[in-house]
Amino acid sequence: MQQNQCYLEDTYRFDILSDVIATGADEGGQWIALQDNIFHPQGGGQPADLGWVNDIPVVVKKQESGLVVLYPQAPFSPPVETKVSSVVSADARAYHAALHTAGHLLNWEMRQFGWMAVRGHHFPGESRVEFSAIDASAIPADRLDAAEIERIICQRLQKGAEIRSWFEGSTRLCQINQSEAMPCAGTHTDDLAKISSFSIKAIKFKKGTLRISYDAGHVPLEECHV
Repeated sequence: MQQNQCYLEDTYRFDILSDVIATGADEGGQWIALQDNIFHPQGGGQPADLGWVNDIPVVVKKQESGLVVLYPQAPFSPPVETKVSSVVSADARAYHAALHTAGHLLNWEMRQFGWMAVRGHHFPGESRVEFSAIDASAIPADRLDAAEIERIICQRLQKGAEIRSWFEGSTRLCQINQSEAMPCAGTHTDDLAKISSFSIKAIKFKKGTLRISYDAGHVPLEECHV
């Protein structure tokens, strides 16, 4: 069953009309699947989108098959081929994108200190990236200056840089201009300049893993002309 994952193509597409292509039920309740899906499901360190179908709140999940399905939180059972209206919470989507893109930028900028990301978690209020030392030349964790790292990130944000995504086969790659391309299925801002703020909350080191906790914000959407 072919489903168009519109959220992979345009972070700033917040609404769409689409046909129901499948319905079903499981332990989560009744679900529907849409031909043109704008909802990001939880995965890759990013939370699921918040949104509505025909003004009814939905919970978003991805099945093992890759199909993204929606669980209406009120009675709603449209038959297949029914056209429905989907809306994503624009503010939540933009915040999640800012957090995820900031995590990628943090990974890239930490290379100059000798650290490379091994995992990321980009949930609001608990965003963090974990790093391992590239080699013995890595600056020790207790000598890393949070204020300096924060300054470097904020300077990059102020300068701005395009963020692109594309597919190579079945793998989606994302790249901040002048950095490396990374496999990623999350949503991102389309330019670093759309991230309005960045702050480091904590730097911790335990059992060979460096963890940097952070927060980031998105510029007001009305300033983005989206």
